[in-house]
Amino acid sequence: MDLSCFHEHGFQIFRGVFTADEVGSVRDHLLGEMNGIVAELHRTFGTADIPGLVAAIDTATEERFDQLDQGLRNTMSGHFSLPARLSERMWGVPKAAGLRRVLEAVLEDDRLFLHMPPTSRFVLPFNTHSAVPPHQDVSYNHHMSGYVTAWVPFVPIDDRCGGVMVYENTNRPMELLTDKGRTFWFGGVPTGDHPGVHCTMNPGDCLVLNRWVVHASVPNTSGRTRISTDFRFFPSREKSTKHYLDMQQWRVIDPTA
Repeated sequence: MDLSCFHEHGFQIFRGVFTADEVGSVRDHLLGEMNGIVAELHRTFGTADIPGLVAAIDTATEERFDQLDQGLRNTMSGHFSLPARLSERMWGVPKAAGLRRVLEAVLEDDRLFLHMPPTSRFVLPFNTHSAVPPHQDVSYNHHMSGYVTAWVPFVPIDDRCGGVMVYENTNRPMELLTDKGRTFWFGGVPTGDHPGVHCTMNPGDCLVLNRWVVHASVPNTSGRTRISTDFRFFPSREKSTKHYLDMQQWRVIDPTA
């Protein structure tokens, strides 16, 4: 397996990792959950269509976002609920044989573990509040000593639908974020003159990043809703102080128990 891009740049797109059935099963689970979330948002804001809902989210964000309930802020920003992310239906991704081969090669280990829960998000067309500023995953995940992030889209990611922007030559082991204060996202880290690479992908592909690479959300200016999940995998030589999934015995481990 050619890992030259990952070793040199800290990220790599792996094409055709998942079968159509593997992608479809997880997508259907998330799509069903998303439809329920969007329906609840329509009831909350009194809207009838997606453009009206996005406009209402923009207004609420500008006027009183910090005063809103945390759960509402999460759904406005496209976060799936904790039960949805903890569902064993999400295990279709880590159980995929193609992804297992990629992870074993990247992590140089055949014993693998997954931080629980994964992060799953949907981005409504033109919902700018769903955009994650430039960041390194290390800033959000100090509970793990070493890992890679696997970003998996469930819709075609083109120039309009957006996806992940990766900034070249930012994969050195140095955390750039100094201010950890935040109300929702951490403030963006500087990208300097590092060129941004938009990772266009198809369902079945997977983007793997190390924990240092600076990356950010690309706006969704299409008429489609973007749905994706990012998983954090680590090998047996690394540790986590939070719940994780043992991918050998397929059981969730509480390291504090």
